[in-house]
Amino acid sequence: MFDLLKGVADLKNFSTSELSYEEKLRKSCALFGFHPTDYQWKLLADRSKRIVVKWARQSGKTTTLAMKAILFALMNPKTLVLIVSPSLRQSMIMRDRVGDILSSLPAIFKQMLITKMQRTVITFRNGSRIIALPNSPPLLRGYTAHMIIADEAAFFRDDEMVFYSVMMPMMATTNGTLIVSSTPWGKNSVFYKFCLSPEFSKHENTWRDAVQAGLTTESFIEEMRNSLPQERFLREFEAQFVEDVDSWLPQDLITRCVDGNLEYLEFGVEAKGEFFAGVDFGKHQDHSVVTVLERKEKTFKVVHVKRFPLETPYASVIGYIKALCDKWRSIYRISADITGVGEYIVEDMMRGGIGNVTGVNFTAPTKEALATMMKQEMVKGCLFFPYDRELINELNIEKFEMMKTGGIKFSHPEGSHDDMFWSLALAVHAARGEEKPTWVVTGATPK
Repeated sequence: MFDLLKGVADLKNFSTSELSYEEKLRKSCALFGFHPTDYQWKLLADRSKRIVVKWARQSGKTTTLAMKAILFALMNPKTLVLIVSPSLRQSMIMRDRVGDILSSLPAIFKQMLITKMQRTVITFRNGSRIIALPNSPPLLRGYTAHMIIADEAAFFRDDEMVFYSVMMPMMATTNGTLIVSSTPWGKNSVFYKFCLSPEFSKHENTWRDAVQAGLTTESFIEEMRNSLPQERFLREFEAQFVEDVDSWLPQDLITRCVDGNLEYLEFGVEAKGEFFAGVDFGKHQDHSVVTVLERKEKTFKVVHVKRFPLETPYASVIGYIKALCDKWRSIYRISADITGVGEYIVEDMMRGGIGNVTGVNFTAPTKEALATMMKQEMVKGCLFFPYDRELINELNIEKFEMMKTGGIKFSHPEGSHDDMFWSLALAVHAARGEEKPTWVVTGATPK
């Protein structure tokens, strides 16, 4: 207990301590019970002003960056550390990890270091703060930062403007530190440029480093290699930038549609707005997915996505949709996939009290029309969704090839799913509200 008390006292006085920087780091890590791997230690000890981090999944990146934020705040009184991610939910993952590390201390010692721990702000007794924010220029502007940790930066919408016109000016008077971290994504990004820039200190590793450090196992890696599409495995575990040669929706286009201010609406909330839904029915090999868009003038925003486990009965999916319609009371139109299940599914929905249902048969021309409609809205800058890695990866995974007939054939890699892709395409169809094409079966009369 005496050693712990002395350690906390030393931590409070690190700014005036005569210990070397590395000695301070080692004492701090020991105090919090954090035993960094070799590559984690290199990042913690790196005092460069510009740092880029490209680590594989399961390599301890979030914990290391959270610890770096804590140590910077404690060693530098009256400073501000910003955690910025594509969405507030993603920023809160690192903020929560910061909270978990601080909470590892006994309550009495935690009180010696921290004044307040709020949802997005942690305030230290030395006057330093750690604040979690989404990638939203209006929310970011106005801060003067001493350290910015930009997490999953490859998925930042308007990244050039955010980095060069918002973040870097924040540190103009503080000579602050910018740490940019991400899973590799599109090459037409600021993160990719930073990975190549000689001005940035680079920290890169793959799953092999994580296995060697004991943070994951080779059996888990093999499971991921066998279950994930190759492109996604290369991005997430080999930390490689992978070109999307034949993807229907390019990575850069998907990134432009990520809205840092958007968060999914929970099932139980009472929502008001003009909503439209798409339902892709699946059961044995494919998932059933419900996607809900909110339409505001000519803009469509994804506000709810529900993917059901395999083998979920259709009746349960219909019951979920009915409950959602009853709760929100303003889902104006629903487009539902009836391929393989038949028109009776629309009839069942109508008998259950779900109105304005349009049944859609998935044929090659149908899929081309739906996918084209969705892509058009993305290109026009009219379709937005929250930062959701599962949705983002599934949108990018859909492949296409031109047929001799002039049409387009869509596919996805074996072992992967595209149910969220088609559910979103159906929701866009519902929200567009165009006249009924020949390939749909209309249910109730639209409101």
